[in-house]
Amino acid sequence: TQIPAWFRHGSLPYPSPPLPLILVGPGTGCAPFRGFIQEREVQSAAGPTAPTLFFFGCRNKEKDFLYKDFWLSHAHGCGVLSEEKGGGFFVAFSRDQPRKVYVQHKMQEESQRIWNLLSDGAAVYIAGSASKMPADVTSCLEDIISKEAGVPRESAVRLLRQLEKVGRFNIESWS
Repeated sequence: TQIPAWFRHGSLPYPSPPLPLILVGPGTGCAPFRGFIQEREVQSAAGPTAPTLFFFGCRNKEKDFLYKDFWLSHAHGCGVLSEEKGGGFFVAFSRDQPRKVYVQHKMQEESQRIWNLLSDGAAVYIAGSASKMPADVTSCLEDIISKEAGVPRESAVRLLRQLEKVGRFNIESWS
């Protein structure tokens, strides 16, 4: 029996070690960031790496928490996502409570940290379903920039466009 299969290379550019990262990967969108974190772990053995914030979301903690042990191991102690390294790991379980909680809600809770990293030259990477998520996360980032920088939303939209042009705002989504 033959089963057709193909590989498609991802479109996300690989970040350099001194570049702070803001990663948003709900569901299977977390997959490309596993490699980012593993590479940062190797790089941190040779010298300092920039902080990394990772926002992951899924429906249920017990059913959908992809790579749970991997993420938690990097969020504790001296892991790449640990507070000690200036990072953070934030999880939204959308169906584990009466009110749905998405990655955008967790991002809003960390708006100051996101803005601080953006001000320090961070790159934003978003990966996952092409439905509403990329637009919703982008809108959330616009809100955060507007609020934290004290600028009109139009200025926040322009800033994200500028970041995209210089390779610091990247989206990879699929259906």
